[in-house]
Amino acid sequence: MGKAIGAIGCLGGVLVLVAGLVMTLVLGMGGALSGQSDDDAAEPATTADATCTTSSDTGRIPAQYQNAVEDAAEEAGLPVAILDALFTQESGYNEDAVSHAGAGGVGQFMPATWAEYGNGGDRFDPYDSIEATGRFLADLQDIIADVASNDVEQIEFTLAAYNAGPGAVQEYNGIPPYPETQNYVQIIMGNADDNYSEDCTERAGSIVGDLGTGEWTHPLPGGRSTSGFGPRPCPAGAACNEYTTNHHGLDFSTGGGTAIIAPTDIEVTATGTNQFQGEYIVGRMTDEAELVFQFHHCQSGSTSVSVGDTVAVGSGLCTEGNTGNSSGAHLHFQINLSEADDSQPTYDHATDPAPILQAQGIL
Repeated sequence: MGKAIGAIGCLGGVLVLVAGLVMTLVLGMGGALSGQSDDDAAEPATTADATCTTSSDTGRIPAQYQNAVEDAAEEAGLPVAILDALFTQESGYNEDAVSHAGAGGVGQFMPATWAEYGNGGDRFDPYDSIEATGRFLADLQDIIADVASNDVEQIEFTLAAYNAGPGAVQEYNGIPPYPETQNYVQIIMGNADDNYSEDCTERAGSIVGDLGTGEWTHPLPGGRSTSGFGPRPCPAGAACNEYTTNHHGLDFSTGGGTAIIAPTDIEVTATGTNQFQGEYIVGRMTDEAELVFQFHHCQSGSTSVSVGDTVAVGSGLCTEGNTGNSSGAHLHFQINLSEADDSQPTYDHATDPAPILQAQGIL
């Protein structure tokens, strides 16, 4: 099976207009659908006409990394949109990001994997990391090719292998039953496709994920609780005020760089940045409880949703960061009662999230 080139995003504007094929994830233009070998496969869609994610004015790929991401996508045989969503998910393009497990850099390489794919470079150099990611993804595609039966599966299984290892994909003949890996694949596939319209402008009012399941999940998978609700000492390194010493939410941390996800179905009602909450997202539950959720201190530029989006449980919102009045990378997760203002961050009507999360089996 050939590389899964050009199967996501605003692909081939002329092709779309002629063929009318706007179906998600089915416009594979590489060896898999053409019957060509890898050597004869069509060139990846990396020009501005072929995929909107290569245009820096979309605000997705930082301008300084535009060419590097395009080159990595070509090396990997994957759409540029997938590489962009992967780097956004892994690190938010933060070259200094380090996970609690020790993965580091833009592509979040573990030292052993870097020794194989880093070609002697520095895993914290963003260009070295982006280039190595292309090589690594190309190898992963080859390893899992026999498991995938179509282009979409090849992309999904490659992402799963990037997160959990190719052995797990082969063992389970697909995406392994690990919640972290399943969320990871869903977030990247959704962000690669759902954030752009056919004319390559960012969507607002999009539906992200599978709504209506009634399920809940942890807003920061793998995060440990670092601060509870209520009175507390002023955190070291943060500016002290009445809100830092009377905590209105729960803090969770993995050390930074982990995806913050919707704990249940929500409608996004506000996004922005200020000196206190840093980069933040506010959303209201779509079910009858209509509680208001707040997510503070996201990594700068990592917000992947827009006001008006309806986001399903487990879908990506932003990346754990250290923006605003924060003493370290973490998520401040807050729940406000239904009467709270959802147009901006507020501490009015805040309630302890712990009993709510415990009732849902999250804590």
